[in-house]
Amino acid sequence: MPRIKKIKVVEIIRQACGGMKEHYVTLLKGLKERGFDVLALCNFSHPVMEELRDAGMTVCPFNIPGEIQPYRDIKRTLDVFSVIKEYRANLVHCHGFKAGVIGRLGAIFAGCPRVYTVHNFILPMTLPVRRWMFGRLEHILCRYTQGIITVSHALKEELIQNCRIPDDKIHVVHNGIPAYKNIRAKDMDFVNDLRRRLNIGRHTTLVGTTARLIPSKGIDYLLDAIPAVIEHIDDVHFLIMGNGPYKQELIKKAAYLNIQNKVTFLGYVNNIHNYLNAIDIFVLPSLSEGLGISIIEAMAAGKPVIAARTGGIPEIVNHDDNGYLVTPGDAGELALAIMYLIANPQVREDYGRRGCRDVRERFSVDKMLNLTADILQRYAQR
Repeated sequence: MPRIKKIKVVEIIRQACGGMKEHYVTLLKGLKERGFDVLALCNFSHPVMEELRDAGMTVCPFNIPGEIQPYRDIKRTLDVFSVIKEYRANLVHCHGFKAGVIGRLGAIFAGCPRVYTVHNFILPMTLPVRRWMFGRLEHILCRYTQGIITVSHALKEELIQNCRIPDDKIHVVHNGIPAYKNIRAKDMDFVNDLRRRLNIGRHTTLVGTTARLIPSKGIDYLLDAIPAVIEHIDDVHFLIMGNGPYKQELIKKAAYLNIQNKVTFLGYVNNIHNYLNAIDIFVLPSLSEGLGISIIEAMAAGKPVIAARTGGIPEIVNHDDNGYLVTPGDAGELALAIMYLIANPQVREDYGRRGCRDVRERFSVDKMLNLTADILQRYAQR
């Protein structure tokens, strides 16, 4: 592994979960291995913070409010300024919109170069006037940002078209997953135990998804699709993994649709790869998606994927080759896709095999880390 001149980088992120948190942790570990001196400004659970410290990073608990709170936002910006000066940072790297605003403002005042990674579309579910306002703010801030990383070409086009950011300032770096997740082998004891817990037989088709339970993930459309599926195919069960503010609404909806016996809400799970290996079909019906790291993980496990044709997802899933794409928000089309894969085990096997191959070739964590390290090194002040 090539060594580079040590660069002091401040990595800033708001409290996150799922793919964004995993990307952040994987990235910071990889940068440390590549010779960067990393200071993490973040607010995760104690085990995650300790994981970063154990990897040799300086970790500073740093809470960024989700909503606009002028007094706290100004204070956080001044805190970033102070950290940069005290740490004598060569570069500030921000993740996500709110951390991107506060982190870049603090870095501008400190005279420190800025790199900003965009993981998702800017508030896709909010009102048009608010989207316009945030788009204008992004346009202004990006004028004072040395480099921008997006996790998909779709996000890059969004920034070019809606925020009028120059093409040559934006670098596309797809997310990657660690090599240990590129494993198709099943732990049959885990699979059998899971099926016992779900009270389903070994021949029941298990359809699963993992997502933060928020409206933009489209889980309500998956619930809407289930009655049509079970009308034709009874021997099927649906597994929803993940937490979020929308969870209770989704549980109530499942009861309203009278499908509560066909759906299990597992909540947050630690060993996600064991669950992915245990399911038969993976579904992600998002209305908006920067890339979709859960899709990459499912494909690495050799699972056939059904996903919405939105955002960066088509950069992973090629329709009817390594997966199946459906129209976002169309529960009827989603139901037909699920029934099609249940009825065609050979198609499932083909999708899973091709998807696993493509992930190994295109979405390795080393590729992601090397590209990101090169970009950070390019813009660092030394």
